[in-house]
Amino acid sequence: MAKIELQNIAHSYNPQSPEQNYALNPFNMIWEDGGRYAILGPSGCGKTTMLNIMSGIVQPSEGKLLFDGVDVTNLSTSERNIAQVFQFPVIYGTMSVEQNLAFPLVCRNYEKPAIDAKVREVSEALGLQELLTKSASRLTADQKQLISLGRGLVRDDVAAVLMDEPLTVIDPDLKFRLRRQLKEINQKYRSTLIYVTHDQNEAMTFAENVIVMDAGRIVQVGTPKELFERPKTTFVGYFIGAPAMNFFRC
Repeated sequence: MAKIELQNIAHSYNPQSPEQNYALNPFNMIWEDGGRYAILGPSGCGKTTMLNIMSGIVQPSEGKLLFDGVDVTNLSTSERNIAQVFQFPVIYGTMSVEQNLAFPLVCRNYEKPAIDAKVREVSEALGLQELLTKSASRLTADQKQLISLGRGLVRDDVAAVLMDEPLTVIDPDLKFRLRRQLKEINQKYRSTLIYVTHDQNEAMTFAENVIVMDAGRIVQVGTPKELFERPKTTFVGYFIGAPAMNFFRC
């Protein structure tokens, strides 16, 4: 795993326009090695853009990205050694569940005993052990997404695991259990986990620290308790909590 630093990072999808409109306004952020984070905010606030900059899918318009002090801003996604789980399943339908989980390790030339042990461990954590021999194409949408999660978690050597709304297609009854399993994996292996969501309940029950965003800006960073008890803006006060905080004009 790695300590990730974003230094004066900003991004515009139309940088040549006369009035540059930032999808992500300039900011600095440090993600500590082994931390468990959530990026929380409404749709269109820049959450996925931030995640894609870290993984290398998006090249930032400004700023630098460091992994353990090494500048990786211009490196490709494969050179950054990142695992990313997307909103919808990304799997190989022609492979079995076991082959899908093992594939990232096979590509890294792991020994077969190590592959078998890790696949067994991850499949048990995600409740996939009874499905290992089944074809991935025959599974339900939430089972396929569990495979995507497993593929992201199966490697111990990644700099971080980035998750973009990974529980969207998961049955509601499974969501709480999966968040608990992800927390246990983080505590056991000190994996750096960064989780994007618009659901404040998911963010508050998963993360050690939550980054709240609005309109391309980071408006507050803190523990769930800090955000709930001491919001710095009316947006955070309204967005966090159910029911939301009430406000009166003075």
